[in-house]
Amino acid sequence: MKWSATSRVASSTPAAAEFAKVAEKFCRLVDGFSHYEPLDWLALISRALIPLEMAVRELTGTAGIGEYSMLADIEQRHHMFVELKTFLGPMDDYWTDADLEVGDGVMTGSLADNITEIYFALKRGLAFWHKGPGEAGAAVSEWLSGFDVNWGYHLANLRSQLKHKVTLH
Repeated sequence: MKWSATSRVASSTPAAAEFAKVAEKFCRLVDGFSHYEPLDWLALISRALIPLEMAVRELTGTAGIGEYSMLADIEQRHHMFVELKTFLGPMDDYWTDADLEVGDGVMTGSLADNITEIYFALKRGLAFWHKGPGEAGAAVSEWLSGFDVNWGYHLANLRSQLKHKVTLH
């Protein structure tokens, strides 16, 4: 599935550099999940979401079109999802509003899914970013178009769910 979204495209700015730094920190935390206990790791993920959201809100500029494709890295995405789901075990699942409406007793919310979606969106933008200043606009476009159509939703869900889970820790 491929979506196009109107986004705010900018070049290499201090806000873009800060976002890249925050994105790299989040991705390193996800990459290192196996070094932690699940609840400790979720607490760190929870704390990393605030700077990530604040930094993405600073990425503004002129209007442009960015493309977002979920198929670009589907195999790696699935592999990470399975690893994180296994790592989190029963802590992974949560009730969504749709689950409560259906009422069939099946939880479809997944922390692993939310984290995986955010991670891969950030990594795609970072791939552009690391090519150099000439690709900064493409990186920002990737981050913003993905945020608008996909990972912003996952960030909001993850933040909401972790507020409840890590409070118990």
